[in-house]
Amino acid sequence: MPCAERTLRPKATCSHIAAMVWLTMGAATLWGTPCPAAGWATYQIDDSMSQTQAPSAALRWRNPLPSRNTLDQLEATMQVRVVLNLSPWVGKPARVYMVMPILSQSSLAVQWTTAGLLSPGRLSGGQRQLVFQGVVPGARIEDTLLVTVLADARDAATPARVNFTFEIEVPSP
Repeated sequence: MPCAERTLRPKATCSHIAAMVWLTMGAATLWGTPCPAAGWATYQIDDSMSQTQAPSAALRWRNPLPSRNTLDQLEATMQVRVVLNLSPWVGKPARVYMVMPILSQSSLAVQWTTAGLLSPGRLSGGQRQLVFQGVVPGARIEDTLLVTVLADARDAATPARVNFTFEIEVPSP
């Protein structure tokens, strides 16, 4: 189904792949489904124009000298150019969410900073984070995210693929 058709129909599942961030750790694909708010219709956003600068990132030690009292955390950082097609909702009140699927590695989390209209935040598997709230200003929202992926070193033996998607909620008609 073309992206234009997907953006105009309510989201039934969260199984399509949109913007992708790859981590080179080992071999599991991670998926999930978020929960929509009551009284609002939820739609998958076409973010097919988004690009990850380096889609595969090597993890490194977050602290070069991990201690027994702290988690041995690994991290990878990458830049993601996000382009959200919001043309069906221009001029309408909306909430835009970044969605991270349910993960088999419960210690995996992401945090990001932004350079534009979207809000910074943090996510773990199965969560979604509000990144924009207000009247949709134009057909597209573009921003650059600096994404840091955090993982527990004890889970580093298995590879992970993290698929981010974006959703929009608009008041139900």
